[in-house]
Amino acid sequence: MTLTEYFAEFQNAVALDARYPITSQVAAELAAGHSIGLSIDQMRAFLARRTAISNVAVALVGHTLSPEQIARIDMARAGEAVFPKDVIASAFSPEEIRPNMHSKVFGEESPRGA
Repeated sequence: MTLTEYFAEFQNAVALDARYPITSQVAAELAAGHSIGLSIDQMRAFLARRTAISNVAVALVGHTLSPEQIARIDMARAGEAVFPKDVIASAFSPEEIRPNMHSKVFGEESPRGA
C-alpha cells in the first residue's frame, strides 16, 4: 500500500471528511506508522492513546511528561474520569496545572486561591 493509499484508508476508517486536512503532527505519525507497517487499526489505537495522554499533558505546568504522570492519567481514566478536565482534576494538584487552565479544569474559581 502506498502512503497516499494509507492516508485515504485512514481517513475512511475514522470517517474523516476529505475536505478537512490532516494536521502536520498526525500526518507525520501516519507516515511513521505506514513506514513501520502498522495496520490502520493499530494506527487508530496508537493515535487514540496518544491523544488521550496529550489532551491532559497540555494542561500541566512542565514541558515534559514522566511515566509516573502517565500512570496517574491511566489511573484516573480507569476510574470514572472520561473528559480531559476530569482526568486533570482528579490526577493532578492545582500546582501541577498551568494557572491559565485552572478555570477550564476547576470552573470559575481556582482552588486554594491559585
